[in-house]
Amino acid sequence: MEYKHLFFDLDDTFWDVRSNQEAAQRELFATFGMADHYPDFDTYYRTFREINQKLWTEYRDGIVSRETLRNQRFVRLLESAGVHDEPLAMDMSNEYLRISPTFNALMPHSKEVLDYLYDKGYAMSLITNGFNEVQFHKVEYSGLKKYFQRITTSEFAGIGKPNPGIFEYAMRKAEVSPDECIMIGDDVYTDIYGSSTAGMPSVFVNPSGMEHDQHPRYEIRSLLELKDIF
Repeated sequence: MEYKHLFFDLDDTFWDVRSNQEAAQRELFATFGMADHYPDFDTYYRTFREINQKLWTEYRDGIVSRETLRNQRFVRLLESAGVHDEPLAMDMSNEYLRISPTFNALMPHSKEVLDYLYDKGYAMSLITNGFNEVQFHKVEYSGLKKYFQRITTSEFAGIGKPNPGIFEYAMRKAEVSPDECIMIGDDVYTDIYGSSTAGMPSVFVNPSGMEHDQHPRYEIRSLLELKDIF
């Protein structure tokens, strides 16, 4: 084997964020009576996505804390509809964190490819910026747990992707050097640029064929193409 260890991103590499997030938000919309404040679910969900993405970007860049991300996204969501009710926002936040990892839609061919790599004897781990309690439950509920030796989160490492520190932390835990491993992920900035700053080669999973200025060792449109690499 050319690589002793394969590192993977979780969200949108394996775990289908859009499908699972929408399913969880539909449940919240009904449970908390959001139809009283929004004309329809699509308006509610579009607003949540915009707020959530902005806060995640700020969290990734070190502008806001984990607590601000967790607590403010539903405060701002409600405020966008003219509702100023922090206890309600906290209830929605807690329920979202509870139910979101229980939805388990995966990206196409996830388990087929993981079975292939697992059967070939590859050591595999995850590197993710998500919250511990959410990411571990995602892996459990989606049936991915058996494939991975370790889950490195930004909470464990004390720093998130794309900072090289989280990749260096994961390599230390796996006892491998940059030339003995490879990073596979769907985000050209956090996964591909981030791993390159730690000296790691990478595989960019790029289903849409987006243009970019990074230099992964491999670029693929489908997870199935990993079978041709490994």
